[in-house]
Amino acid sequence: MKPDWITRTIGRHLVDLPASAKLYETYTFNKVKIEPLPIKNRQHFDHIVNMREAELKKAEHDKHGSMFIERVKHANGSATLVSWSDSASEDGYYFDTYFLAGTKAIKYSGHVGQDRKSSALKLRNELSQEWRERNSGEIPEGVGFVTGDVILIDKAFNLEDWSLSAQFAGKPEVNFVMYGFARRVVKPGLRERAGGAKGFLAGVLAGKSTLRSRVRSVGPIEGDEILMAATQNGRRSYGFKWEAPGKASSLAEPYLIAELTDGIQDPEAAGPTSFRDDDEALALWDEIIDSIRLRPGAAG
Repeated sequence: MKPDWITRTIGRHLVDLPASAKLYETYTFNKVKIEPLPIKNRQHFDHIVNMREAELKKAEHDKHGSMFIERVKHANGSATLVSWSDSASEDGYYFDTYFLAGTKAIKYSGHVGQDRKSSALKLRNELSQEWRERNSGEIPEGVGFVTGDVILIDKAFNLEDWSLSAQFAGKPEVNFVMYGFARRVVKPGLRERAGGAKGFLAGVLAGKSTLRSRVRSVGPIEGDEILMAATQNGRRSYGFKWEAPGKASSLAEPYLIAELTDGIQDPEAAGPTSFRDDDEALALWDEIIDSIRLRPGAAG
């Protein structure tokens, strides 16, 4: 890895990126977004939960007076606020779960069917015992799904997803994004699909040329890449894509996607060319893609 790069831990994987890059990450667990809570201390955490409970108690329900149903305590100070999902019916619930992990906290909210209330609460109680705080920049050892400053110590299969976006210093037109999806069914790979990335990139790159279209495995991760470029109004633009289809019901081999785009949304309005030449663009891409790997022991 280059001296001015860092290793970023995301989900159960690692990827190297320039230290100066601006990063934005999102995470979901069983299709529910995980929201970081910037708490100052335990009292601040309790205040946030209490404020939400008061808000739900003030909200009106047609039959029950209040939207609030109950507050369920979990391990380590975590809690779930159960409310009605709709003010005019009793068909389902809305769970606001607040997990406390050391000095860090996250919120996990979503709709729950009427027949799943007990099982959903059971799952949240189990999760409250599995979240741990992670020191900033630390690469944890062993099993776990990393979401920012916390990690879920769990190896049971679930639909956990994440995304990582990066913008690079001095290259405002360049956007890099990477996704990871644990899924139950494997779909055809990038170059197998009709149209595939070529179809996508053809719509945004006029006068395009293909720099690469090939199998691109990264260590044991099997994948494909299609890299395209175009010159329009004297500006060179790029659209790169790499995919690893992964395996069904696997945390160790999820569906992975990486994309790098540069000035292709509106080539006429784009700024100066971001790279000196194709070799510089490919070098940045290769450095990132070659660094993608499963964190040792992350999936058990």
